[in-house]
Amino acid sequence: MFPAIAVAQALSRSAPDSILLYVGRRGGIEEQAVPRYGLPLETIVAAKLDMEQLWRNWSFPLIAPRAFWQASRIVSRFRPNVVLGTGGYVSAPLILAAAIRRIPVVLQEQNLLPGRTTRWLSRVARVVATGYEESAPYLHARAVVTGTPVRQEFTVRRQEFPSRPRTLLVLGGSQGAHRINQAIASSVAELTGGLRLTVWHQTGERDLPELQQVRSQLGPNAGAYLPFGFADDLGDKIQMADLVLSRAGASAISEVSAVGVPMLLVPGPFAGGHQRLNAEPFARAGAAVVIPNEMCDGPRVIQEIAAILDDPARYRTMVDAMRTLGRPRAADEVVSLLRAAAQP
Repeated sequence: MFPAIAVAQALSRSAPDSILLYVGRRGGIEEQAVPRYGLPLETIVAAKLDMEQLWRNWSFPLIAPRAFWQASRIVSRFRPNVVLGTGGYVSAPLILAAAIRRIPVVLQEQNLLPGRTTRWLSRVARVVATGYEESAPYLHARAVVTGTPVRQEFTVRRQEFPSRPRTLLVLGGSQGAHRINQAIASSVAELTGGLRLTVWHQTGERDLPELQQVRSQLGPNAGAYLPFGFADDLGDKIQMADLVLSRAGASAISEVSAVGVPMLLVPGPFAGGHQRLNAEPFARAGAAVVIPNEMCDGPRVIQEIAAILDDPARYRTMVDAMRTLGRPRAADEVVSLLRAAAQP
């Protein structure tokens, strides 16, 4: 969703007379988030194929034809010059409806290992914008490395950093990351006390009460720890953070790297382990430290952060490496691909 919004923002800036339409999943988070960015929204039903537990697909033959019919009506009515797909099963009916009508299709893939939908739909795409050059062999169309588009609030690169991190931002996504939350709960006393860090912690709503209780037990250091469920000013928080601890989802990495902040990454074990692949190029470049999910606990978090605090030269290297990897202008590059595809 957020890469699609980022491209829409970039297109609106470069061509204010563009007519845009976001198509998302009926009943999905798009219904609340997309209108906040001033984008018109239409929705379709969505049918996901579960390749691990095939018995879950009993409703697919019932939903898929309806989804394609709804997508076809939208395409016929809106008559787009070009269609952008940013991955996920909800995009498949729309992309197929556009391809049947010979409307140019551009895909955008955030993960190093392209998702099953992107791999399949790349057969009908003019080009696929990728975040990693390693994605190309998995695709059936020309791949162009643009980076993952980020929203406008993440396109300003931070210029100045302290000699050692002072503020740690912990991101678990809008739903939170329970493993990371537990690690912070058991380490925050040392992080705010012995390591003298200010810790901002996006917990998700589920674990927020527990982390607020942890805060109440910190005594004089309670003011240095701020747990919150969700933040509308996340771009500002990333700008003010000196170090970010996060899952290795493509959007989180792209947003933080665009600003240029070094990271500690805890790849999630789900979806075939694609987050581990996302993290590897950043670890190789020295811009991030990877903590395996099964080893993410309080002592390991303290160990890794203390090692960075104790080595200013290493921290500066991480900052410089992240500056070379971040792509704050990725959305504009995807817009260029859309313009080229839309040319008759």
